[in-house]
Amino acid sequence: MDFETLYKTQFCDLEKFCLKWTGNIDMARDITQESFTKLLQKTTSSTSKIDNPKAWIYKVAYNDCINHIKFRKRFTELETLANHSIIENTDKSSNIERSLQVQKALTKLSNKEKALIILYKYGFTYYEMANVIEMNPASVGKTLTRTIDKIAKLINKN
Repeated sequence: MDFETLYKTQFCDLEKFCLKWTGNIDMARDITQESFTKLLQKTTSSTSKIDNPKAWIYKVAYNDCINHIKFRKRFTELETLANHSIIENTDKSSNIERSLQVQKALTKLSNKEKALIILYKYGFTYYEMANVIEMNPASVGKTLTRTIDKIAKLINKN
């Protein structure tokens, strides 16, 4: 996939991915743009070929989002990811309670678990998820299943 096609097909989804992590639209746009800039620089200046540009760009964005979160936790007392649900409500009045339960459950997940859930929602393959969060592809399915079970238990606990 060439850069222009990847940019056109993935920019909005990558921006949403970053927004879920940062909770700030401007920061999400910056990280998304920087991720594509890094990809363009890597592909034009490097002789090494990127096997999976989609996974590579999400990995870069994921790492930048994690760094942003660490910075924010270290230097400010702002809201955390608890205020940003991965569920996009279509009928807000009937889903508010469920959304709040999911948000609360998400705060109890590790960064890798949150990333798996978000990437799964966006339709990434297990191999792509493994590349993004740097884990063994054979472990993705089991870890994802455990994460979903963990969320279900946390929601049912409330």
